[in-house]
Amino acid sequence: MQNRTEIVYVIPRPEIGGAEKQLLRLIEHLDQRRYRSTVICLDGGGTLLPDYVAIADDVIVLDRQGLFDFRTFIDLLSHIRHIKPTTVHTTLYIANLFGGWAAKLAGVPRVVVSQRGLGIDPRHGKLKRVVHAIFNGFIGTFADVRTVNSRAIADRMADHGWTDCQVIYNGILDRPVPDRGRLDALRQEFEIPSESTILTAVSRIDPKKDLATMLKAFDQVRDQHPDTYLLVAGGGFTDYHQDLVQLAHRLDIIDHLRFLGFRDDASDLLALGDISLLSSVTEGLPNAILESMLMARPVVATAVGGVPELVEDGVEGYLVPKGDSCSFASRICDLIENPVRRESMGILGRARALSEFSIQKTVARTTDIYLRRPSPQIENIAYPVHPAETAASGFHPSSIQEWAQSA
Repeated sequence: MQNRTEIVYVIPRPEIGGAEKQLLRLIEHLDQRRYRSTVICLDGGGTLLPDYVAIADDVIVLDRQGLFDFRTFIDLLSHIRHIKPTTVHTTLYIANLFGGWAAKLAGVPRVVVSQRGLGIDPRHGKLKRVVHAIFNGFIGTFADVRTVNSRAIADRMADHGWTDCQVIYNGILDRPVPDRGRLDALRQEFEIPSESTILTAVSRIDPKKDLATMLKAFDQVRDQHPDTYLLVAGGGFTDYHQDLVQLAHRLDIIDHLRFLGFRDDASDLLALGDISLLSSVTEGLPNAILESMLMARPVVATAVGGVPELVEDGVEGYLVPKGDSCSFASRICDLIENPVRRESMGILGRARALSEFSIQKTVARTTDIYLRRPSPQIENIAYPVHPAETAASGFHPSSIQEWAQSA
């Protein structure tokens, strides 16, 4: 295939996560006759590396060591200059910062940066939040196109100067609900009686997901519906997992709780459940909810980030305030006690997922950006702070372009 448009994608690390899976789907569904894709992984390999190798034309793995790893930055710059892409498309904060800036210095005609979350983390101190805000503002100044995957993120990024964000929603692949035999086999695997109600949460074990509130809500649900089980699928922080296990013991719900760890059959687990749960304190546009809707399962979720853009309260499920275990439990009980409502919400959710959040729409909106007229090559832009290496050598470039050519 000749004369394909070169696109370089930059990500931090190919680990399992919503943004990384979305990029995989995007590359997989690109028109291979038109586009040639190279993926550059800044921070080494990861679980999804074989998947990227299978679908991309080329994958380059770097080994960034810290935020100001100048050597990795120069390697990245060199790769981009060698490939000469029409577009560099970066995903997630550190890739936006490293990859976007390197692309601009390399003179790439179009730099597309993608923010996939609100950037809120309970573990971040005030200083780190300030630094993130400053660097996000910096990213916004050199990017030609700024994309986000929810209106909620667009609103937040506007505070950082991203006033013209383009919203491109996550896309999902249509697949049928698993058959009864598969679901029965899963029940047996998890030792759950055939008539028991199952609640399912596909969630990273992370303080941002506030699973403690979910466990407290589950405790209240079992007061009214003792024959209910909760499945939690996902990897994450070991110390937080241990805290959750201790909490489950204190609440005396451990016998009806299953921490499954990472699973590659998340859709089947969601289909097995009667109700899908999400208790996060911050979200961008959670794929777990989209997958739940695709499996025709109603959702009870916290009304944070882009969640209300997926679920209308009382239509495809229920929205509750973050940290409110009582409201969470009340809405779960409502769905347990009203199977007709539960089924109706699931049907509406699947219909909406297929009509509004298909991967085909995501690809079309993204490639529309690639097809637009490129921005001019950068030239003679004053570079206010010279890297220590060039300053020490006595070289003082008068422009970004001059410095980039010298690297």
